[in-house]
Amino acid sequence: MATLEASSSDTTAFVALIEASHTMLHAGLPEKFVSDAFRLAHESEGVFDLMMMWTSAEDDEGLRVEIVADVQDLIDDAGTPVGIRLYEPGGAIRIDDLEEIGKDAVRFKSHLRRLVDKAGGVTWLAGVTGIPQSSLSRFFSSGAIPRKSTLLKISDALGTDSVPIPDFGKF
Repeated sequence: MATLEASSSDTTAFVALIEASHTMLHAGLPEKFVSDAFRLAHESEGVFDLMMMWTSAEDDEGLRVEIVADVQDLIDDAGTPVGIRLYEPGGAIRIDDLEEIGKDAVRFKSHLRRLVDKAGGVTWLAGVTGIPQSSLSRFFSSGAIPRKSTLLKISDALGTDSVPIPDFGKF
């Protein structure tokens, strides 16, 4: 009987995941994003929970934007093959350098934003990369150091490898 209950619970969760995915597509989120989130939700209870939170936050667009950005970060992290690091260990960053690193990140992202605007803008970039527009807007407006996986997607969309990926923190 316990096996039947677990199976019923799994089926209920699967149906809820399908419904959440459908709702996300209907709300205009990119198909690639929803597909990647759906796939990852099978492997990660955290992504599943975020998708359920997004569905239940229908009256809170700000919360939905944050949830989408969090899911995109998890998708990006999951896309990094095991054994490949997106940073080089061993280099120390001094506390005194953090402010300058943040300024470097903002300058770099401002330059990258100009390239994206010339190519068609953030809406175009969202359509080409499958990264939700809200995640891209957050990416361009924050002083956070960008993920190399995100930069690579943007570079691919721009059709160039001439967008240098900065080595933040190496002085």
